[in-house]
Amino acid sequence: MSTTTLLRTGIALLALLQAGPALWAVVSPEGFFSSYPTPDHAWVSMFPPYNEHLVRDLGLASVQIVPVAAVCVRWPEPRLVRAVLIATLVFNAPHLLFHETHVVRTDDLIWQRLVLWFPVLLAVWLLPMTYQRTRVND
Repeated sequence: MSTTTLLRTGIALLALLQAGPALWAVVSPEGFFSSYPTPDHAWVSMFPPYNEHLVRDLGLASVQIVPVAAVCVRWPEPRLVRAVLIATLVFNAPHLLFHETHVVRTDDLIWQRLVLWFPVLLAVWLLPMTYQRTRVND
């Protein structure tokens, strides 16, 4: 598989993983707060109180990377791809660190770790590929 295909696929996957929860928080902040990722395993509501403004703003802040990532999927210019990957790490690495140091629910710890570690590891794995060539082939 070519570097370009790996970068496009990785960026698309990161964008989709970011877009789902982010749009949910924008469209239904109370639903997101009380039911993310599922009603039986609501992680966000474990950190009350609910604040519609805060949840909606988090969703909007999270979804803003998606259009930029979409541009990278279509035109994987290394500097722009690198910026998206670094932005992914800027959010996800501290988020991961917080949850690794504040474990409140152990019954689905494997699922939580998978959700939190995956974007960090994917971005770290893809980032060196953006330096392999001056320009990634289209």
